[in-house]
Amino acid sequence: MPVLRIKGGTPLRGEIYASGAKNAVLPMTAASVLISGKITLTNCPRITDAETSAEIIKALGGCAEFDKNTLTIDCSGLNLTRIPQRLCEKMRSSITFCGPLLARFGCIGFYEPGGCVLGKRPIDLHIMGFKAMGAEVVEERGKITLKGSLKGAEINLPFPSVGATQSLMAAACLAKGTTVITNPSKEPETLALTDFLNACGGKISFYENRVEIEGVEQLHSAKARVIPDRIEAATYLCAAAATRGKITIRGITLSELGIIGDVLKETSCILTEKENGIFLKAPQQLNSVNEITTAPYPGFPTDLQPQICALLSLAHGKSIVKETVFEARNRHIGELIKTGAEIAEENRSFIISGVDCLKSAGLNAYDLRGGAALVIAALAAKGTSEIHNPHHIFRGYEGLIQKITSLGGNIEIL
Repeated sequence: MPVLRIKGGTPLRGEIYASGAKNAVLPMTAASVLISGKITLTNCPRITDAETSAEIIKALGGCAEFDKNTLTIDCSGLNLTRIPQRLCEKMRSSITFCGPLLARFGCIGFYEPGGCVLGKRPIDLHIMGFKAMGAEVVEERGKITLKGSLKGAEINLPFPSVGATQSLMAAACLAKGTTVITNPSKEPETLALTDFLNACGGKISFYENRVEIEGVEQLHSAKARVIPDRIEAATYLCAAAATRGKITIRGITLSELGIIGDVLKETSCILTEKENGIFLKAPQQLNSVNEITTAPYPGFPTDLQPQICALLSLAHGKSIVKETVFEARNRHIGELIKTGAEIAEENRSFIISGVDCLKSAGLNAYDLRGGAALVIAALAAKGTSEIHNPHHIFRGYEGLIQKITSLGGNIEIL
């Protein structure tokens, strides 16, 4: 099995470009099955999850090909409506194919989605919405089949689920009548999907706390650029801060970065906007932050909780990070403790007492963002660390080794 070997202690310095957003390209790729025509997605990150999405389309009889960072999709020849089990189990986002396939063909078969193990991640909100739109649900031996001609409905989400909002919104584009989703996700990636579907002929209107989708007869071909990945960019900013470095990330703005920018400033990092980019200079001594609580957008993203925990392990004073989205997003904590971090867990809160330095260790990546946190810790630590199961990390970080190397980091895969 591959292993990441990282020799830490070198400040990251230089300039890199933000990749396209993982959490935007996956629902856009899934929504492409609504369209019997050609879709071109530029600025598409070459990550394993994007490649798995392309595999799903090809397994269903469509075409999906990469040319550098452009993904070209043609679903005019789609002839199957059951997603293979092995592909469902490879990533959580396989569920986002269900709504578009159901809307286009009136039938979809799939299996419980896989991905990172972060505790209960039920698909009940997806199912609830499909039922409200007229679908019949049949569950048998781990297989789930949805059937029916979809019609407009009023759907109230008890939680602003990103996946459910995106899947139901895409399905509603071809439903008869108007669908209203209240309490939807407002993440930038959801708005990017909205823009994409409207570019394909959809009629979606986003309001403060609801989204209205007027169903159309069909959608048409389009070309779209994937928005920059705010989670990836923030991860590298955290790595630069943890190593006391200074970097510029091109292709993203502070407004696109969101609340993480405010948190980094609170640690005493200098964070400014450059032309087409963000510049960060770390202080010699990071400061702790009082309290961070993960929450739906515009709150602090759960996908950055592990990385900020790694950074705050080196911040002077005590910080508290509360995880409210995923009950089991904590497996990175034990691994960070191996590097000398002082972290106590209490009711899904992490009480972090900053230390002067971290030490190298043998580490295990159990999920995507937790793995990214270990990369940050290893880059900051004294000595050489090895991270096992790096395939989790490659699901969401394009060119990780090349980018870190270009910033002066010492990283290789064995």
